[in-house]
Amino acid sequence: MDAAHQASSTPAKRYILISEADPPKGVNLAGFLQTALQVRGRVDTVRVTDCEHAIMRMAPVAPCLALKEKGFDPEMIITGRDRNRISFQADLLSAAALGIKKIVLKEGHDPAEGDQPVARTSGDLNLETMLQCVAALNSGKDLAGEPLDGATDFQIGVGLELSDDVNFNRERAEYFKKLAAYGVKSVTLGPTYDVNIVEQFLPFAEETGIQLFPSVMFLKSVTMVRYLNNLPGVPSIPHEFLKKMMPAPVKKDAGMQVAADLFRELAPMGDGIVLLAIGWKDRLPEFLDIIGR
Repeated sequence: MDAAHQASSTPAKRYILISEADPPKGVNLAGFLQTALQVRGRVDTVRVTDCEHAIMRMAPVAPCLALKEKGFDPEMIITGRDRNRISFQADLLSAAALGIKKIVLKEGHDPAEGDQPVARTSGDLNLETMLQCVAALNSGKDLAGEPLDGATDFQIGVGLELSDDVNFNRERAEYFKKLAAYGVKSVTLGPTYDVNIVEQFLPFAEETGIQLFPSVMFLKSVTMVRYLNNLPGVPSIPHEFLKKMMPAPVKKDAGMQVAADLFRELAPMGDGIVLLAIGWKDRLPEFLDIIGR
């Protein structure tokens, strides 16, 4: 790609670019670190997932520590799905002791969606309780009010899933006011190709001063688009994107271009973008080339 094309591909507004990275399904961190090193200097932050989509993987603390040892300042996702409030607080204290300062709280996907569907959730933590936990730890106390031997100093982010239900998304947008009261600095929206959904959150982000990060998911095939559009409760992918992919001789390449088109629409809207390279971690550098990053 020539310099002129790259320049025209890059939004004028300065935005934060975050790349998610899945820990290994095993103990070998070499591939995980190789992926991170490939995008060093091209993204602002690497965000480590926590058994995303209920797929069992290494917990994110060790990968975050490995990234810190390589000079990164990673963000760590932590979900409430698999923890009760005791283990949740304990894991956060461990992360803080290892120098991990940036966290993103998520409720987590239903285990029925993952690779071990017979697993049960703890049922103890919702987003509100997780926020209460972190606020307490940052104040030097645990959730029971007992003093800590050393407080945490987390920069708090939150991940919110989106829906095809306008009222559900509206309720999530209005929740920004309460998030701000808990000291939340950023909100990452779940993936959607419907820009109108993202626009619904803009006034609430502006009012509260919370940074808004839409996310971009790569589309691998027409079949993937149709599958997502048939999932109940999931935001539909507009037909215009499907039309762009259908005539393409290589659907995977078309999916990269479609994601880049969406990226260019979203970049001027929020404060940054999160790249969800689901199963396509090896193509992240190529995508960064396309968007001129």
